[in-house]
Amino acid sequence: MIQYSKRRSELLAAGVKLVIVSIGLPEKGKALCEHLGIENGEEFVFVDPENSLYDDLDLNRGVGATFFNPATPLAFKDRLFREGGMFSSELMEVMGKWKDAFYIPPRQDQAFNQGGAFVFDNDKTVYAHYDEATAAHARPEEMVDLALAAKQ
Repeated sequence: MIQYSKRRSELLAAGVKLVIVSIGLPEKGKALCEHLGIENGEEFVFVDPENSLYDDLDLNRGVGATFFNPATPLAFKDRLFREGGMFSSELMEVMGKWKDAFYIPPRQDQAFNQGGAFVFDNDKTVYAHYDEATAAHARPEEMVDLALAAKQ
């Protein structure tokens, strides 16, 4: 969230709308944005307490797709050894604050939801990334570059 929010003004200047959706309740989403120091988070960070969007996008979920997926340790390895490494300044900033934050999903099964990242151009899907396992996230810098390229 922090990496995306840092490039939000660049996206807006290009006519790209950034939307972040997470599981949770509205008050927890607001608290998380405040906790992470994300400015104007209420304009682009939304929550999905009923799992509606996650269900519609058919995102991966379940214990097998999280902790017990063989892709999980490989995703951690990739994040650890890629350029910039796993321990980016943003991650260290978040981890330094995380001890003071504790967020429980509205539904117990949501703890095992995997996310995704998508670039839409109106009703056309330009790019879709489904997190294969824990830590197998799309790279924010690549997602922003794809979104900017789609507007050109």
